[in-house]
Amino acid sequence: MVDNKNKEVIEEEIILNRRQRNKKESAEKKWQTIQEVQKLYQEGHNKSDIAKKLNISRQTIYRYLEQKQPLERSTNSILDPFVPMIKKLILEGKKVFEIYDEIRANGYKGKTSLFTSRLRGIRQEAKINVKYLKRSKIKKLLFYDIEEIKDENLKNDLKEYLETNQELNELFNMIRKFKEIVFSKKPRKLAKWIRDAKKINVKELNSFVTLIESDIDAVKNAIKYDYSNGLTEGFNNKTKVIKRVMYGRCSFDLLRLKILA
Repeated sequence: MVDNKNKEVIEEEIILNRRQRNKKESAEKKWQTIQEVQKLYQEGHNKSDIAKKLNISRQTIYRYLEQKQPLERSTNSILDPFVPMIKKLILEGKKVFEIYDEIRANGYKGKTSLFTSRLRGIRQEAKINVKYLKRSKIKKLLFYDIEEIKDENLKNDLKEYLETNQELNELFNMIRKFKEIVFSKKPRKLAKWIRDAKKINVKELNSFVTLIESDIDAVKNAIKYDYSNGLTEGFNNKTKVIKRVMYGRCSFDLLRLKILA
């Protein structure tokens, strides 16, 4: 069972970020130096010897000898009550301005500079116990159903990742549905998919939808028919590669021969 004193220490360690802990450790180290100065002086060392031994100035020695107790410096901040909320929003994937707007709406009245200066330390603390997955592993979900993945550890990690990231889960579902439509030969399903994609309101997905809508007839034809301009694009790419290799120094006749060869 944790007593009240230990409980206060635990809560303090939770709420202090790295910057504050460094400040606290610096104060403790300074007090140890002060105690060492006073101990050496009591043992009969003069101030000049103490200054040389500890590599500090004589003026500092005078000041340290007069110091009777550690300086009481508060490590509390107006931002401290909002640290748990900030950590929660960070883990939810919120952007900086969204986090700031959220804490302002909940009563934070401090300066923006205080929020931004402490955000990095709070972000590091919030992600200490967070499990990370490489982007290449997450991309597997674009090509395979999660149950098709043979690596059991990776499968479990991906399931856990998707369960804690609703937006990403929705995006992968939309990608899978689009893939199904592309191979379904039923272009009429595209209209519903576009409506559902717009409801998610993700910037990158909205850009993709806009691109589809800008040439909707071509997309529908690609779904409906087996024809492809892949062969033409292949020849086009080959021509461009040959042209780049020639560095513009050869004649058109030689370029033509290289392409026809």
